[in-house]
Amino acid sequence: MKKNVVYDLGGMNICLLVKILLKMKLTFLLILLSVVQLLAFNGYSQSTRLTVNLENVRVEKVLLEIEEQSNLFFIYNREAVDVNRKVNVSYSNMGITEILEDLFKDTDVTFEILESHIVLKSKSGQNDRKKITGVVTDVYNKPLPGVSVIVKGTTIGITTNVDGKYSLDNVPGNSTLVFSFVGMKPQEISVAGKTIINVVLEEKTIGIEEVVAVGYGVQKKVNLTGAVDVIDNKQIENRQSPTVSQLLQGQSPGLTFSIGSYGFQPGAQMEINIRGIGSLNGGSPYVLIDGIPGDMDRLNPDDIKSISVLKDAAASAIYGARAPYGVILITTKSGAENEKINVTYSGSVSVATPQNLPEMLNSATHARVINEAGANRGGRPFKDEIIDRMYAYINGDIDYLRQFTVPDAIYFETMPRSNGTWGFNQYGNANYDWFDEYYGSAINQKHNISLKGGTQATSYYFSAGYLSQESVLNYGEDTFERMNVMGKINTAISDWWDFNYQVRFMKSNRVIPNMDNQGSYDLIFHQIARTMPMNAKYDGYGNIMIQSKIPWVNDAGTDNIETTENWHTFATEIRPLKGWKINADFAYKSVDYFRSDQELTVYDHLVDQSLIISGNTNPSSIQQFHQSNNYWTTNIYTSYELSINDLHNFTILGGTQYEVNNGRSLNAIKNNLIVPDVLSLQTATGEASVTEGLTHWATQGYFGRLSYNYNEKYLAEANIRRDGTSRFRDGKRWGIFPSVSIGWNINKERFWSSIEKYINALKIRGSWGALGNQNVASYQDLELIPLHSSPLNWIFNFGQTRPVGYTGTPALVSPDLSWETVTTKNLGVNMAFLDSRLQADFDLFERNTTNMIGPALAQPGVLGASLPRENNATLRTRGWEFALKWKQTISNDFSYFVDINLYDSKSVVTKYLNPTGILSNWYAGKEQGEIWGYTAHDLYRTQEEVDKYVEAVDLSYLWGGIWRPGDLKYEDITGDGVVDNGSNTLGDHGDLSIIGNSTPHYQFGVSAGLTFKNFDFSMIWKGIAKRDIFFSGNDNIFWGFRNWNQSSLFPNHLDYFRDQPGDKYTGLYEGDENINIDAYWPRPYIHNGENNKNRIPSTRYLQNAAYARLQNVQLGYNLPRNILSKLHLQKLRIYASGENLLTISKLPKGIDPVAVSSRWGAGKTYGADRIVSLGLIITY
Repeated sequence: MKKNVVYDLGGMNICLLVKILLKMKLTFLLILLSVVQLLAFNGYSQSTRLTVNLENVRVEKVLLEIEEQSNLFFIYNREAVDVNRKVNVSYSNMGITEILEDLFKDTDVTFEILESHIVLKSKSGQNDRKKITGVVTDVYNKPLPGVSVIVKGTTIGITTNVDGKYSLDNVPGNSTLVFSFVGMKPQEISVAGKTIINVVLEEKTIGIEEVVAVGYGVQKKVNLTGAVDVIDNKQIENRQSPTVSQLLQGQSPGLTFSIGSYGFQPGAQMEINIRGIGSLNGGSPYVLIDGIPGDMDRLNPDDIKSISVLKDAAASAIYGARAPYGVILITTKSGAENEKINVTYSGSVSVATPQNLPEMLNSATHARVINEAGANRGGRPFKDEIIDRMYAYINGDIDYLRQFTVPDAIYFETMPRSNGTWGFNQYGNANYDWFDEYYGSAINQKHNISLKGGTQATSYYFSAGYLSQESVLNYGEDTFERMNVMGKINTAISDWWDFNYQVRFMKSNRVIPNMDNQGSYDLIFHQIARTMPMNAKYDGYGNIMIQSKIPWVNDAGTDNIETTENWHTFATEIRPLKGWKINADFAYKSVDYFRSDQELTVYDHLVDQSLIISGNTNPSSIQQFHQSNNYWTTNIYTSYELSINDLHNFTILGGTQYEVNNGRSLNAIKNNLIVPDVLSLQTATGEASVTEGLTHWATQGYFGRLSYNYNEKYLAEANIRRDGTSRFRDGKRWGIFPSVSIGWNINKERFWSSIEKYINALKIRGSWGALGNQNVASYQDLELIPLHSSPLNWIFNFGQTRPVGYTGTPALVSPDLSWETVTTKNLGVNMAFLDSRLQADFDLFERNTTNMIGPALAQPGVLGASLPRENNATLRTRGWEFALKWKQTISNDFSYFVDINLYDSKSVVTKYLNPTGILSNWYAGKEQGEIWGYTAHDLYRTQEEVDKYVEAVDLSYLWGGIWRPGDLKYEDITGDGVVDNGSNTLGDHGDLSIIGNSTPHYQFGVSAGLTFKNFDFSMIWKGIAKRDIFFSGNDNIFWGFRNWNQSSLFPNHLDYFRDQPGDKYTGLYEGDENINIDAYWPRPYIHNGENNKNRIPSTRYLQNAAYARLQNVQLGYNLPRNILSKLHLQKLRIYASGENLLTISKLPKGIDPVAVSSRWGAGKTYGADRIVSLGLIITY
């Protein structure tokens, strides 16, 4: 039978003639068709008999079925006739009039049969206009002021008043009203046959109907088969952390965080992993911002709408080689169609203070304790008369001190020495707690303003943000500033074609104080920790002493790092047919990184007030480094959605991606600045040293996805990606990576109905997928010849000073180096109970990284070249995740929620080239984080005990010198009479055993909150339930004692072994009170070798690094809506917020359990500040 056309007057393919006739109230058409009908005696329509049997279908489907069975076709306007209404019909051999009367009964739709044309129309008529009034309330019958009421498809609208009432004139009789309000579910209601419309708006809730972002699109949560977690912006808004990575801590199970050597410095970025370590060569998640790769920590957190975390291969496989270790999808805020313009300002001012500072001993106690350590070995460094001066200074006896200094002295913290310098270290008599001196407080601020709205065809969002953060150090310039600007415009060129443009601009500036010409930020904290309390801040004349390190921090120059990022994204979506979308986007990013490092000469004052150059600060120098990166990417993909009888639902997607990155850098250094106030390469007289760097890489991929669900009950999805990368050589550049996943919504089964009121949802899902990892160093496929430049004085022994260029040995290249392959299996369960107030999610996963790049097989040294790495290692990670969420509204005035997440994993190397099984390297069977050490529980208490044990057990491997009472007693667990590590191999490890594991285990997060009337309260906890740490011998914040002038002594170190009486100048206490043979710490020395014999990894000093931290707590107040309406505001909220207010940890004070260590030792880094802030949010 001939296929007929439906003339849809509200759709895209509208006949112009019919449009005109419709505007003339169909007069001409009706007259014409009436004449035809009168002339058509016993016409076709009167004789046609039809049989139609359909269940749970739209009215439109019934009309199409009638057209398929006949030569009839329908004319109607979608705005006037609701053809999306679901119906069940059963018509057997019935006439068209009977069918249509039944189909449209109890509606305002009438029909007129004009032979083979049937006109459907609304009784109210398209041009009938009327007045609509009503009241909008919430579910508790409380009026809602400020609700937007708009006639759909027009600009006609109004907002409800303080009583929730509205009155709208001139409303078309066949139109639809749209009711919308922030935080509420929008509603659309037809006005047909109504003059009073009262509406109840419900609060938006997260549930199985939620739509979440996935690769190249969105999916309903109920249909997800991969492991995906969603973080709403409410979980990160109004926080004072400067970067998104810090804000995500504790928000999702499986997200793990670590901080670099500089700790929580201003603007600190955290390294994020999803589900633990992915490869021994490193691996971080792929971050996309609105579908384009980006750096989340350069984004303004206030611009974020939601974050999706794709954890398994099934969820992330569509992104291919860039995403073997998961994906983080960030969706930014946008305007909405027909949204009134609103402007939001949010700002806060905060005060930051250090939260975990140790307390130094006073100078006299420090000196006496060090003298006792020196008496054990090393000699007493502090003379009696110097300690007397310390007591005098502590007691304020200036008259006593005056006799030792210059006549016109105004400070008495140090005395002149015979060599013309001021005394320091063992000659100082001040009393400073340098932690208290260096650390203070900082006032920080952030401000954001945004504008968003939309018309019928265009929506827009613009924002600008400014962040200023200072460190809590009292000295030096240590700051971070960031400015963000963002603009988004989405416009509908037609109802089937959209265009989107987005621009983002970010500029940040980090200023770091230099130290002693060494350019190391964490060196500051090392110097603070090892500066002894008797060192003076001021000499006798009030000049700041160099030994305080303050001149180095203040005057040695700064390291200025300026980063500028520009993003431009163009995207379009075309919808040629229902369910068919064609998407294309192009993004361009430029990043300029400029670093200016000035190292200036610092001077110290002698007693005669003359100046000398201090330490390593000569010659002065300037270094400038500029790096420019240009990146572009494009995606072209198409998708088609097909539903058969609303039961069989298919989505097919296919596309391609291409990306290119080019980088260039230039580094120049010159010494001898002649004008320190003009910091430029031109004002330095030294010879310039210039180096250049070039980088390039590119990837290309083709991807496809097929999704199917049967009535949202049985779910299946398959992905495939073919990726190519420039990082490997020809023949190894391409790989194919598939994934499959299935799911079963058991609660959709009929047998579930009896328990559905208790268990509202139950979904089981499983997935398998393989991805390639191309995140390896570039140019490993090229046989590069290194170029060097050096004076080569050892060859040209004739005073050669100018550099000579020469080449090194060419690198060897492996012809087989290729992809690491990451295969992931996942089994998950999602459940909801008690009207979905309680939701539980559980996942088991296994990830295997095969063909991992590892070391090459050793070759004879005569080869003369370094060996290329090979694909010869394997890593397995197994773990689980658990999340529990409870949300309940008790009444109109009170609601609360509690979210708990818990995660753990274990990574084990299953293959690695280590033929001898050396313990210090990876080997098959080694678990990440293993700590090998000796068994030791006690200290020797007497010399008799020492002599007896040393006679029976050979300890010379550990320490060839003398063992004394108070030293650590290492046990001979093998019973062979020797304590050693054997061959230090897996097969022969002597008395070594695995005593702990440094990998964090049982990571958890807890979020809770409540609202009471206009008040709200929330808090976030995060922590680790199990982690072991053994601090090395150089970690003197932990151990306390080191060399006499580098010891960091705090009250917790005073429980050390003492077996001799003390006196006024040696020992913690005088007389026998000093004796302490049941001590925790071993006998101290001021000889590193003696100290370190007691600091070999052992069970006694293995530390529990578990912790719980109150990450954030907030208390807010929202101005009542009746007041807001009088002020013409949509929202006004004031709040107080606290970050890192409490940390529960067994680690010593001074060691942050998150920022444990740096290059200089444990605790010598910037710990997390305690931050208290006040904030304001206003929406106009």
